[in-house]
Amino acid sequence: MRYTDYDAVASGFDVRYRTYDYTPIQNALSEFLGGSPLIAVLDVGCGTGYWLPAIAGRARAVVGVDHSAGMLKQATGASVHLVHSDAEQLPFMTETFDRLFCINALHHFVDRERFFDEARRLLRPGGGLFNVGLDPHAERDTWWVYNYFTETRRIDLDRYPPVRSIRSAMAGAGFAWAESCEVQVFEQVIPARDAIDRGLVSREFTSQLAVLSDQEFEAGLSRVKRAMAEAERTGGELFLDSELHFFATTGWV
Repeated sequence: MRYTDYDAVASGFDVRYRTYDYTPIQNALSEFLGGSPLIAVLDVGCGTGYWLPAIAGRARAVVGVDHSAGMLKQATGASVHLVHSDAEQLPFMTETFDRLFCINALHHFVDRERFFDEARRLLRPGGGLFNVGLDPHAERDTWWVYNYFTETRRIDLDRYPPVRSIRSAMAGAGFAWAESCEVQVFEQVIPARDAIDRGLVSREFTSQLAVLSDQEFEAGLSRVKRAMAEAERTGGELFLDSELHFFATTGWV
């Protein structure tokens, strides 16, 4: 399985948050946290810490963990604790957290089953784990990345577990029950030239491009540019389409 060097792309990673509206996922995360004050919440695979300020004040302690020191250097927030650690060996005592969440990060973990074991260990009785990610196995996504960078779909089928497998892994780790739902659909049509100018056709924009070899990335970029030139030759314009379905899986102990 291929893994992303997030230290190399950390400086441009947040362009995605200026491109997509994550409100439905944020609302689902807020609902998962509940209305009562919590003692401690942990974001596993927090990256640049995008989600941490949004939940500050919901718990006495808000903690973010990431494998990439480069990503953590981009994170800010005086009320947030940041920890450099792998998801499979989290440096916290048993039953420390009321809630754990993991948004668009699970596919980067080397040993997912071990992560679920760790999550179960860290949760207090009545605690929960909230995971959000793609499921390319469902074959519901349309994405220009898959179309022009042809290796990416095969790589994603290897990196992303099916949603049903996530529920099974939670059950195997000792969660009392787990459920899944589609939490958000990202839909976007953007002129290809604008996408290039805004840095969307780059390794920093998405891990699907970051994991490619130099040769694979340049081949895909050439496909985009050829298609763009062909459209413009006939008086048209190339548009890049996205329809990505994100699924949330919640497990409770």
